[in-house]
Amino acid sequence: MRKIESVIFDMSGVILDDIYAVWKADSDAFEARGMGKIENIEKFRETFRLPIYEYYKVMGVSENMMPKLQEEFRRAYPKYGHRIRIFPEVKSVLRKLEKEKISLAIVSNIPSLFLLEHIRRFGIGKFFNSVTGQEDCEEQKPSPKPILVTLEKINSKPEHSAYVGDMKEDIMAGKRAGVCTFAINRANSYHPSWRLKRHNPDFLISDLNELLIIVKMINYSNSERLS
Repeated sequence: MRKIESVIFDMSGVILDDIYAVWKADSDAFEARGMGKIENIEKFRETFRLPIYEYYKVMGVSENMMPKLQEEFRRAYPKYGHRIRIFPEVKSVLRKLEKEKISLAIVSNIPSLFLLEHIRRFGIGKFFNSVTGQEDCEEQKPSPKPILVTLEKINSKPEHSAYVGDMKEDIMAGKRAGVCTFAINRANSYHPSWRLKRHNPDFLISDLNELLIIVKMINYSNSERLS
């Protein structure tokens, strides 16, 4: 495998522990539109997918109702912001990747305004050379477009880049973009490991410390071959 010079991160479930907040806001949105609650977080995890309109289709939402649900979600989401955290190892790993001269970026389907607020709140903006949120690209994962747009922004080639995500759509997008794919499976991930494995990520990890180790090993191996 070629040297990895850039790493692009999904946000939800990778950097942010936010599944509770997303589930509750989604449930509130459905309830506000008279469509009932999303019973529990496990039901949400089973049905949630990207792009968002595909999830709504699975949930039986009409096309006319989809924009209204999105409005309700955006209204409800800030109520649960106090339940959102970053995972414990995030800052340490970002700092170490930066020291390894790895270019870092974010590609997320979180609405851009909320995404930038999370980055500011947790003090991690200094690590990233580019941030691509929901409104920053006309396509959403599993389309490769958000990743490819970001690679252009940071002047990096797919063959020297990696994408880290916790949903099957992340792995699909990464493979379509031609980057190395890391599937992260945490207790609070959006998709279980069996669903991730079906899409054959290059690496399956349980936290970002494992990402750091693998990237350093790949780059060290490449340096040895060149010496």
